[in-house]
Amino acid sequence: MARKTYSKQEREQIRDTLLNTVIQCILDRGLIHSSIDVLCKKVGISKTFFYTFFSSKEELVLEALRYQQPKLLQYAKQLMKDPALSWREGVRTFLETCAYSEKNGVAVLSVEEEQEVYRCLSRENFQTFREDQTKLFRDLLVVFGLPVDSIDPQLFGNLSLAMMMVYKAIPDTMPFLFPDAAEDMVAFQINALLDEMQRAKEKTNRAKEYERK
Repeated sequence: MARKTYSKQEREQIRDTLLNTVIQCILDRGLIHSSIDVLCKKVGISKTFFYTFFSSKEELVLEALRYQQPKLLQYAKQLMKDPALSWREGVRTFLETCAYSEKNGVAVLSVEEEQEVYRCLSRENFQTFREDQTKLFRDLLVVFGLPVDSIDPQLFGNLSLAMMMVYKAIPDTMPFLFPDAAEDMVAFQINALLDEMQRAKEKTNRAKEYERK
């Protein structure tokens, strides 16, 4: 049987399907059990063809996380432009959407998934992803009207991701935490983060006012 030849458009569609499929696996908490064979079966391609796109499942996962970054930035921009939302309400909506990631279609790795992916990455690929991730949180701060020197984007990233990952881990991975208080925990953490962001924003605004005088 002759090997099928795929057009550029078909390859792009298959690549997007692979990315969306692995994102859905993350949302369904099934990434660890989703081998390349399983992913290929879901997409309807051969394992050999998979390797023309990605060198490993872990590289696919990293690319899927990058794939959603522009969408997250666009969503943040839409919230900031929404006349019905105050600045604080807009940022809160964004953080809540990410914190409750599974029901909102935002892929956030669990602790186990991060460990699995990290073990299989080269140092170079991990460093590249870390730079991309830092840029995402720096860009988000800019979208939210905060100069990058007002809050460390890596600190902002740590606080945001820790909140998302801990909520996702309750109660299966972190059974000693209290599941009944999980949503209150998220609300508290978001409020604390918003307070700090608002202080930084107000400090920047005061500095600009002083410069104008």
